[in-house]
Amino acid sequence: MMLFLSLLTLLNSFSPQVKIENAWVRPAAKGMNSALYFNINNVTTKADALYKVTSKVSELVQLHATVKKDDGTAGMKEIKQIAVPANSVIKFEPGGYHVMLINLKKKLKVNSKIEFIFYFKTGGKVKVKATVRTE
Repeated sequence: MMLFLSLLTLLNSFSPQVKIENAWVRPAAKGMNSALYFNINNVTTKADALYKVTSKVSELVQLHATVKKDDGTAGMKEIKQIAVPANSVIKFEPGGYHVMLINLKKKLKVNSKIEFIFYFKTGGKVKVKATVRTE
């Protein structure tokens, strides 16, 4: 019994402290761009920051925010990192934060799965599979 509890404690220490939930990607043709959306759920009492996302699906992967331009139209800008306060949920959604997938290496078909790796300052790496869907 003691060995079992020790193993359980060890396994729990490797579980991600920051969770990626509801990850999805818009469908798009090869050579085009798409976007990844998701929620970051920081279930810890410590703040963290997302500073990078990688995937083999596109030539370039960038963290972006939608911004309002002086003329009232919307645009995007690359951001270096996103703060994730303790005990919080940060939403990446259309019209807000998102991850741009630039110059896709293959067509993204509805219902297919795409693997991503999220990098956090203190939480380390988190692997996630996102589903391709229209909304």
